[in-house]
Amino acid sequence: MAYNAEMDYVALHSLEAVIRHQNFERAAKELFVTQSAISQRINQLEAHFGQRLLILELPYRATALGEKILSHYRKVLT
Repeated sequence: MAYNAEMDYVALHSLEAVIRHQNFERAAKELFVTQSAISQRINQLEAHFGQRLLILELPYRATALGEKILSHYRKVLT
C-alpha cells in the first residue's frame, strides 16, 4: 500500500478518539463514521507499523508504541 498522509491523519484521529473515549461506539459517533470504519483505520495503522497499537481489552488503551505515536500526533496538533 502506498503512503497516504491523509489516511494516516484520519486513522490517527480515529485511534486517538478510541483511546480518549475507551470505546469504539463513542469514537465512531464523534467522528460520524461506523465502528467498522474505525476498526479498519486502526488495522491499517497497525499494518503500517507492523505492531499492535491498541489493547483490545476493556478499557481500551494504547500499547507502548501506540502511546508514543499518539504523543507525536498530539504535539503536531498543538
